[in-house]
Amino acid sequence: MNIEYAQASYQEATAARNIAKAAGVKEHITVSLPIFKDIQTRYHPTKPQSSAVTTAYVPARNLIFYGFAVAYAETLNTDAIVFGSNADDAQELPDATPDFIRRMNELVETGTRMGVNGPPAKIIDPLINFSKTDVLRLAINLKVPLELTWSCYEDVELPCGKCRGCRTRLDAFNRLGMTDPLEYA
Repeated sequence: MNIEYAQASYQEATAARNIAKAAGVKEHITVSLPIFKDIQTRYHPTKPQSSAVTTAYVPARNLIFYGFAVAYAETLNTDAIVFGSNADDAQELPDATPDFIRRMNELVETGTRMGVNGPPAKIIDPLINFSKTDVLRLAINLKVPLELTWSCYEDVELPCGKCRGCRTRLDAFNRLGMTDPLEYA
């Protein structure tokens, strides 16, 4: 599933479809949430009490995303929803932590028909203990087509190289002594 929202770009959506196709995914679902543009416009946080929450935070993003994922899981009769956060995300985003996932699973268990009537789909996060560099190393070992991936937060033709997504991606490649297959602006 790919969710298009205020921060998402055309390139990110294209990358999601291309990776799903390369992985042999039966059905790739795209959900559009234009409401996030209004949320982003209205969101003006005061200086944070803690610097632990990154400026990349979007109000209730993963809470809403997992609501949609759970609804689709129930219609598709699937037993797992895979969350893609990593250890770096969990340090900076309150909705990308193991505690958040545990609580979301409790809600799925008590707040859905599949949870009440039988085993619910379980939200899993296989990368939660991996740094971005560890994730890249795993992707290389699994022969993920990295040229199809996209990390840039901007809606641009070529990755900007400056946003949080680009910086962490480039840092991971540098730590492994490798060159990113993507061309940057």
